[in-house]
Amino acid sequence: MSVADLKNIFLPPDAFRLPDGYTLEMVAAPPLVQHPVHMCFDEGGTLYVTNSSGDSRKAPAQLKTPSHRVLRLVDRDRDGVFDYSSVFADELPFPEGILVHKVAAYVGAPPHIWKFTVTDGDDVADERVSWFNGGSIGACYNDMHGPYLAPDEYFTGAREAFRSSPCNSEKDSGTEEE
Repeated sequence: MSVADLKNIFLPPDAFRLPDGYTLEMVAAPPLVQHPVHMCFDEGGTLYVTNSSGDSRKAPAQLKTPSHRVLRLVDRDRDGVFDYSSVFADELPFPEGILVHKVAAYVGAPPHIWKFTVTDGDDVADERVSWFNGGSIGACYNDMHGPYLAPDEYFTGAREAFRSSPCNSEKDSGTEEE
């Protein structure tokens, strides 16, 4: 499936509500990105996308063999549609947010927010630091989302503020591996 193929997908008229004068257009699709979770642009227009591997095991099992990644999408011909994708960072637990700020990408992949930087100019993260450790991790992926940049330039995020059943049940306590 390509971006052109996606133009034929029907959405109900009220699926998206846009202000007058705005349009909604598909700018990336498979094979550039398969399972996008979250995205953030850098100052140059490059799009960083947290991409799920499709692994749906409980979080504790995924921590043992992390398989998710961050993709870097570029619109090389400047036509408004991304045409190039590369792996920026890999072997992540399930990524629940990304913020590209200044020279780093911050990825919420519980229980950490990882800080990724490129030091050798190849557009692949070669430094990976646990910038924040959230401590615990649950089974429903409602642990930590973000980070986000607030208007006051502080980093913010959300962490299981409204956790309720079925995620609180013993059955979904995060101890099962499948």
